[in-house]
Amino acid sequence: MSGWDGVKERITRQDVSEYKREILEQTVLVATPEAASILGCSERTVLRLVRDGEVHAYGRHKGGKGLRLLASELREYVQSIKIDKDAWRV
Repeated sequence: MSGWDGVKERITRQDVSEYKREILEQTVLVATPEAASILGCSERTVLRLVRDGEVHAYGRHKGGKGLRLLASELREYVQSIKIDKDAWRV
């Protein structure tokens, strides 16, 4: 594969796998029970996070039934609540 500047770039299988994973994370929707499992909390907590605007939900119905959450947004939420170990004091 060659770029506009004439430099050839090799694409490895690992590059392709990482790209596929990226695309999947950006498009995969998970149900509320799966989101609860990923976050290690109850479905009620997931619904509260949606209601409070912490994470976005997708679906045609209001309420908890049929809601889906993007896997990538769940990952971003988890990263946002990560505690800095140097700032943590007991």
